[in-house]
Amino acid sequence: MTNWYLVGKYQAGPHAMALSYGQKGEEKLSGAGFSDLPDSKAKQIAARYGYTLSKRTQLYAVATRISNEANAFQTFGNSPITPTTLFRDPARGADPTGFGGGIIHTF
Repeated sequence: MTNWYLVGKYQAGPHAMALSYGQKGEEKLSGAGFSDLPDSKAKQIAARYGYTLSKRTQLYAVATRISNEANAFQTFGNSPITPTTLFRDPARGADPTGFGGGIIHTF
């Protein structure tokens, strides 16, 4: 599987903007009688805007979307509860979208 992720950031005064794009290659299940899983690639794009209120405080907003092929089930989170790649589930092929915002304050 070939995966890659690219991030770019631009800062202008108190404004910070960032874009990121990543791709996940097809699942490689070769071995033990299995073949590779077709249509299992995924792509993700995210945009972030931050506004610096002070030297230690920033407000931010972020939007992201994952585009899954028919057999891919990439989602948000470190270890989501999903079936293995061997069994079909309703989340395959879904395209989750997320929005968030927050404040970062450094002590």
